[in-house]
Amino acid sequence: MICALKLMKLGVDCAIVNYNEADIIAEVRGQLLRIQVKSSVLKKYRKTLHYHFVTSSGAKKRPLNKSGSEIVALVAADTERVLFRTTSAVTQKTVRLPATVFRTDNLEEDSWAATIEALSLR
Repeated sequence: MICALKLMKLGVDCAIVNYNEADIIAEVRGQLLRIQVKSSVLKKYRKTLHYHFVTSSGAKKRPLNKSGSEIVALVAADTERVLFRTTSAVTQKTVRLPATVFRTDNLEEDSWAATIEALSLR
């Protein structure tokens, strides 16, 4: 819900779905894009605060790939912030990001624009 709301505030038409690995379908420039949402809350690890996302799918925890979604949305649930990335840019089965990443000004706008540009949809 957090991700869908952020997308709507960015002017992106989207719908929450449960289709294979896609959680949200968004329309950008007439093209439908599948978004997989991963969420985390702030955790402490070795004296640092971070968000830890499990960026894999299936019972065997295989890495995400473009056959399931084009975009991954990493949601800091406790602060309701979203970082967008292309699925191909997320190559690890888990992603650990410092809390400071989610304090960045214009995080959603900038990461969405960079993701759309990387997908050559601008």
